[in-house]
Amino acid sequence: MKQINSKAMTLISVIIITIILIGLILMVVSITKLFMSIEKELAAAIVATTGTILVSVFSVIYTKYLEKKRKIEQELRDKKLPMYELFVNYWFDLMYKKKLTGEPMTEQEMVAFFKEFTQGLLVWGSDGVISKWSDFRVKMVSNREGFNENFFFEFEELLLEIRKDTGHKNLKISRGDLLGLFINDIDKYKNR
Repeated sequence: MKQINSKAMTLISVIIITIILIGLILMVVSITKLFMSIEKELAAAIVATTGTILVSVFSVIYTKYLEKKRKIEQELRDKKLPMYELFVNYWFDLMYKKKLTGEPMTEQEMVAFFKEFTQGLLVWGSDGVISKWSDFRVKMVSNREGFNENFFFEFEELLLEIRKDTGHKNLKISRGDLLGLFINDIDKYKNR
C-alpha cells in the first residue's frame, strides 16, 4: 500500500512540475511576443525599470540574509565564549594551582570540568573543535608517558581550533606560539 502511494505521489509530482514548466515557457513566449510588438524605446524603458527594481529587491533580500547570518553567528559566539573561557581557566588552574595554593587540583574538580565542558561543547562547539577535543581527550586518557612535547603540541592544535571557532584567523601564529605564552622553554621543542 505504501509503495503504491509513493508511486502515485511521484507521478503527481512529475505532472505538477511539467505543468509549471509548460506554464513558465508559455509565459516567456508571451512576454517575448509582447516586447516584439511594442516600440523599441518603450521596451528599453521597461527593461531598464524592471532591471532596476529587480536589482533593488535582490539587494535588500541579500542584505537581510547577511544580517540574519551575522546575528546567528554572534549569538553562537556569545554562547561559545563562556564555554571556551571555562576551558582555558581549567588548564591554567591545572598548571598553576599547586604553585599558587600549594594544593593540586582534585580529581573531583577535574571530573566536574570535563562534564561541564563536554556538555557545552556537545551543544555549542564547532565540528572542528569537537573533533580536536575528542582526539585530544582520548590521547590524554590513554597517555601513559605523562605530558610530553607531543601532548602539548596537540593541545596547541586544540587551542588554535578554539580560536578559529571564535573568529580568529590564526594567520601569524606559528607552531609553539600559543604554548610559549605559558611554557618557558618551548623553543627547544618547536622544530622537532
